[in-house]
Amino acid sequence: MALTVRKLTYALPFAVLVPATAHAQDASPWDFYGQLNLGIINVDDGSDTETSFTDNDNSNSRFGLIFSQDLANGGQFRFHFETAVGFTGSSSITREDNDFDANYRRTELRKFEIIYDTPNIGRFSFGQGSIATDSVAEADLSGTSVIAYSSLQDQAGSQIFRGPDGSDSGVTVGNAFSAFDGGRRFRLRYDTPEYNGFVFSVSGGEEVLASGNDDEFYDAAITYNRDYGDYKVLGRVGYSIRDSDEELLLGSTAVLHEPTGLSLHVAAGRQQEGEANYVYVKGGYQRDWFAVGRTFLSVDYYRGDDFDTIGSESTSYGIAAVQKLDAYNVELYASYRTFEYEGGASAVDDIDVTFVGARWKF
Repeated sequence: MALTVRKLTYALPFAVLVPATAHAQDASPWDFYGQLNLGIINVDDGSDTETSFTDNDNSNSRFGLIFSQDLANGGQFRFHFETAVGFTGSSSITREDNDFDANYRRTELRKFEIIYDTPNIGRFSFGQGSIATDSVAEADLSGTSVIAYSSLQDQAGSQIFRGPDGSDSGVTVGNAFSAFDGGRRFRLRYDTPEYNGFVFSVSGGEEVLASGNDDEFYDAAITYNRDYGDYKVLGRVGYSIRDSDEELLLGSTAVLHEPTGLSLHVAAGRQQEGEANYVYVKGGYQRDWFAVGRTFLSVDYYRGDDFDTIGSESTSYGIAAVQKLDAYNVELYASYRTFEYEGGASAVDDIDVTFVGARWKF
């Protein structure tokens, strides 16, 4: 598939930005932000147990800054930079390598983009940033996504399933579990204005940060966000075409009943040119039990088929709790999860993961 995205991305954003910025008003201040999200993870693979200090890859430690400029035509120009810190993450640690250190790589760069919000026709984004299907599998109102959400591999993706004798099966959690969610790439993206809760997004781009990988990505998504009295409703659906001739259909929806604090989240995805598919369901409950901040609880279930091997089954169950400390912008959290995999040449033991930690936003 021939890629003309780079040629388009160098032309289109500047074509729309240059005339607008010529009439810009005084610039707004730079906005600096960030978070630290560290914890202790215990992994029991059936033959050994390891406890490690790690960054939480569900929402890794990061910092960023945004420059905003309101324009005379009613639009806005922004420059957005964001990067992870480079701490050892929960998805990368293994039984053999679980030391905590800092190793910054260029793939830690999350966002380096310019954004033009037009007065009437939507938003154009250019550079490293979210493709259209980023977070499409993550519509979630439970309040526990900091430690439990549909991309289960972010918690223990490099852990290996082992046989009863401790042998290496060759299958990792990351091989056996996926939400098919989009990520961040060098791309050109367009988002329509919101209409009755709906926004349509489309993007095209390629991987430019990972050495030896220049995969192309073409994505489209529709998101929905509305309140209906006591109910908050989110909905997302997306379609992704990736360079390996992989086509993915994915989506998620979430509902929160605010008076009771009960929520439900469902995500699902399927390979269009393959057999792999999954469904993820989470039930949540949130209340103001303590003066320090809101408390969030959840239970979830994941079932995937045909990951890594045709005919395989991937199953996970999890529970999570999050306690906010509003005065300090801190969330304390704890979770327990079990990963089960069937379908290899021989049986493997389950992997049990316990994680406790805290996220501080600044």
